[in-house]
Amino acid sequence: MSVRWFGGRGPTGTGSTGAGYPAGGRALADDIRTAWLCGDWPASQVTIVQGPARTVAVLGRARCDVDLMTRWVRSGVPDSAVTALSGAYTVVEITAHATVVLTDPGWVQPIYTTTTDDGAALWGSSSLALAALTGSGVDDTWLHEHLHPGHDGDPGGEHGAGDRSAFAGITTVPPGVRLTISAAGITISPLTATGAVSERQADQLREALRDAVAGVAEGPGSTGAAVAADCSGGMDSTSLAMLLAQHRDARGEDVPGTVLAVTVHPAGITAGGDLDYARAAVDYARIGLAGRTRSLTHLLCPLDDRHLPYGQMGELVPATDEPAPSTIAIARFDAELGVLAALGVGDLVTGDGGDTLLGPQPGYLPDLAATRTARAQAQLLRHALGWARLRRTAVWPLLAQACAAAARGEPGEAARTRTAMRVVARTARADAQITEQFHGISLHNPFTDPGVVDAALAIPGPRRAGPGDYKPLLRQAMTGLLPDTVTARRTKGDFTPDQYRGLRTHLGALTALVDGELAARSLIDPARYRALLTRAAAGAPGIGFHQLNPVLATEVWLRALDQWPSAARWASTAEDPPPRVSTCSRWEVF
Repeated sequence: MSVRWFGGRGPTGTGSTGAGYPAGGRALADDIRTAWLCGDWPASQVTIVQGPARTVAVLGRARCDVDLMTRWVRSGVPDSAVTALSGAYTVVEITAHATVVLTDPGWVQPIYTTTTDDGAALWGSSSLALAALTGSGVDDTWLHEHLHPGHDGDPGGEHGAGDRSAFAGITTVPPGVRLTISAAGITISPLTATGAVSERQADQLREALRDAVAGVAEGPGSTGAAVAADCSGGMDSTSLAMLLAQHRDARGEDVPGTVLAVTVHPAGITAGGDLDYARAAVDYARIGLAGRTRSLTHLLCPLDDRHLPYGQMGELVPATDEPAPSTIAIARFDAELGVLAALGVGDLVTGDGGDTLLGPQPGYLPDLAATRTARAQAQLLRHALGWARLRRTAVWPLLAQACAAAARGEPGEAARTRTAMRVVARTARADAQITEQFHGISLHNPFTDPGVVDAALAIPGPRRAGPGDYKPLLRQAMTGLLPDTVTARRTKGDFTPDQYRGLRTHLGALTALVDGELAARSLIDPARYRALLTRAAAGAPGIGFHQLNPVLATEVWLRALDQWPSAARWASTAEDPPPRVSTCSRWEVF
């Protein structure tokens, strides 16, 4: 399958005289040269309302309100449109004078811009596709910052690598802004009604998560037969699986099909660890809730040595916008996706981002240090002592670091976590491109949705991620939905032994891998990484997978760019059929 993306170009007044639209594109509005949709999009992820003077499209996972969109068509799209609907989506407004793109504030669906050789402004949801259209190569500066984050100062604040994308000349648009493409060029202005945080309780987080999964639960996605959710037995993914099933049952016969709760486990092992926790959650949904969750099926996915980390990376990783987080474990990921695709699944929900948003971490200590009240200072000391005990270290360095950060006026914990969540969401887009291209499955990470992030970050850090309690906010939000055995869990499945086995099994191929594109670009010393790989495979202390995996994943990505077909090309009148108008959920306003 081809890359799924949308985009457009500035009006002819920008100086364009070249090709007008990508091959295989469909028009979002009247003129495909203005805005297009490419790839195999589920109807549920494209909603278009067209009027005499304005077309408005909502692209992505959203529970669309056609009446509200009709008002936007008649009066213009307000800044609040990016948070007016549940889900993670982009709003595009097309008129005769300009195209306006309201970017997703959670960065689940990144937007990029560039210009053609003759000065035409281009924008799109895939940097890979825009690079193919403009002939842009990989940006070595971006590669260096990606492999060595923070080594050269702050390479771009909250956007990770500044306004660079992985491709030279392709610019990353910030999340939560108004992008305007007109005859005057490209302008970007911040939205005024996003990221509002108010004091909310755990039940608001539950409602936000329920809204985030509702669009998936109501289907249809690609097939309408079933949706799936990872169910590891941990609170993050298991909560989402249970919410999906609960929502489907609440809709009754309106939503056919079932929810597959997918638990990956080693072949031949049928009990213990994650399996027991996942079974407890599914049994509780079926029995403990008086049988109210009828549309839940527990799907076990056994994996063997063929699915070890580092295997089949060259065969199973296609070209994407940037190196995919799933690259190292792609054999396992692809095996799960293959099973789901064979069962007709069109949507997969994962718990990615839950640890970053809700997991224990002491990043809020500087906030307490900056609050000059006796209560805050007492809480600072109490929590610092708790973190020191957990880390088996002295408390004074933690206190000193917190006070120093407060004195420097660094951004608060909520702002830093929001930034981290945006990076999680942006990088996960590469994983979604893999699932879409190979299996036609849409990948969803509800913890990265703007509404979920807002609901969580409205709760102060000490209550959301303190040292004495594991994910207390999520546990409270899921009251009555998960059994005590799951909510009381304090551990996670550990795949470190699998990583070592995979490293030893594939050591020869990995050693050859580091003497490749990155070495040719003088971005790594191949001799150093060959030595690191050998020592790590032997179990030498002091070598973390964080030193190896980014280099290996980036090398695989660079090779995929050369080996896989181009993500996009300009249409040719002689070779390509005339474009079609998008038929996905389209309404007209008179």
